[in-house]
Amino acid sequence: MLTRTVIAAGLVAAGIAAVPSSAYAASATSASAASSAETPERVCGAGYQRVRDGHRAMKTRDGAVLGHVYLMYNKRAGKNCVAAIKIAYRGTPTVTGASIEVRGGGRSEDVQRYRFYAETGHIDGSWKCVKYAGWTRTPDNRVEAWGGRNSWGNCAG
Repeated sequence: MLTRTVIAAGLVAAGIAAVPSSAYAASATSASAASSAETPERVCGAGYQRVRDGHRAMKTRDGAVLGHVYLMYNKRAGKNCVAAIKIAYRGTPTVTGASIEVRGGGRSEDVQRYRFYAETGHIDGSWKCVKYAGWTRTPDNRVEAWGGRNSWGNCAG
């Protein structure tokens, strides 16, 4: 059994390594998601939980999923956090960002060349509506994947 697992893992690694950098097949990215050590709870920190209607896939124009964006909330602190976690090009620094806007409140954004994820930091949002987004790009910067919500939501804190 162990031999089959090792061989299968080697074939998967070889198949992913053989994919040109411009290819971003969903099948290759879903394998990376399963092995991801980053969770939105770990990225945002203790006390943060996923909120209803607070998850979107970060998709390219042609529908390939390069990551996921999560809106998180800490009820005790009354603060929100957004985590944009890559599933494609993990370990490779690519432009990756996360943002949140609070109606009548602040805005937080984090955009850099990250290897695994971007995170907005903690922003006051108790009983206020929010918009959120996450995005990432391919290593050659030609293709962007975006996910989030452009309308106000999650208003009851």
